[in-house]
Amino acid sequence: MSKEKLLDALSQLLSAIPSENQTDKKLDLVLSKLENQEKTTTDAEHEEHLLISEVCQLTRKSRVTVWKWKRKGILTPVGKSGKNPIYRKSDVLNFLYSDKSNFV
Repeated sequence: MSKEKLLDALSQLLSAIPSENQTDKKLDLVLSKLENQEKTTTDAEHEEHLLISEVCQLTRKSRVTVWKWKRKGILTPVGKSGKNPIYRKSDVLNFLYSDKSNFV
C-alpha cells in the first residue's frame, strides 16, 4: 500500500470516529495501522535471496539442472544479478520439501 493510500485510509478512519474524548482510540488506530504497514514492508525486504550457485549448493544439483527447472517453470527467478538469475530462498526450500516425483 502506498503512503498516499495509507494516509487517505487513516484520515477516513479518524473522521469516522466521533471526537468526544476518543483521542486515545484514534491514536491507537493510527499507530496500529502504521506498525502493520512497517511490519509487512520489513518482512518483504528481509527475505533472503540466492544466486544460482547457491541454489546449486543447497539442492546439490548442477547449474544445468537448475536452468532446466527455470525453463520448465519449476523454479522461477525473482530478478537478476548481471546475467545470473536470483531466486527466493523460501521458493527453493518449498520446492525441495514438496513432492518432486513429477520433476525427476
